Amino acid sequence: MPDTVSKTDNFLKAIEKYAEEQRGRLQSEAEEFRERELNNAEEEGLKEAYDLIQKKMADINNKISSELSKAEGESRNRIFAKRREIEDEVFVKAEKKLLEFTKTEKYSSLLEKSAKEIGKALKADDVILYVRESDMKYEKKLKAAFSGKCEIMISDDIKIGGITGLSRSMGLIADETLDTKLMYQKEWFYEHSGLSVTE
Repeated sequence: MPDTVSKTDNFLKAIEKYAEEQRGRLQSEAEEFRERELNNAEEEGLKEAYDLIQKKMADINNKISSELSKAEGESRNRIFAKRREIEDEVFVKAEKKLLEFTKTEKYSSLLEKSAKEIGKALKADDVILYVRESDMKYEKKLKAAFSGKCEIMISDDIKIGGITGLSRSMGLIADETLDTKLMYQKEWFYEHSGLSVTE
């Protein structure tokens, strides 16, 4: 019997030892699992934090770019408006000077010269010379200066002065108005004035 008790004790001790080893192994595995999960959670948290930081940085950069673009656009618009104001001022003064010129004797000579030039360009019997209403007083001089037959009529389109000649049979218009010449000067001024908009 003592031998059976001893065997049972040994068997129980072996079972206890095995159970102790298994418990130690399970505790070790559980610890490793917990450690791994914590590391994964930490890495996931760091990744989420990194992604959040990157998104916030991108949002900030986009906002800064948008605000800079808006400020540049507003600045450019102010420059364009100032340029337009300067141009308008220059051409308002030029128009006033031309209107003053139309009250001089030299203007009468200019109209006669324009009538001669139009007469050279429009050699037809159906030519109409258009002038401002206030220039109708030069009708006889213009007909005399024109090299052929012409009719003088009023045009509301001529605001400053000069003459526009029209021949329907030739399908041609000869424009010698100060209005058109000033318009061409505007175009030249825009290209050569040096008033440019820069960033």
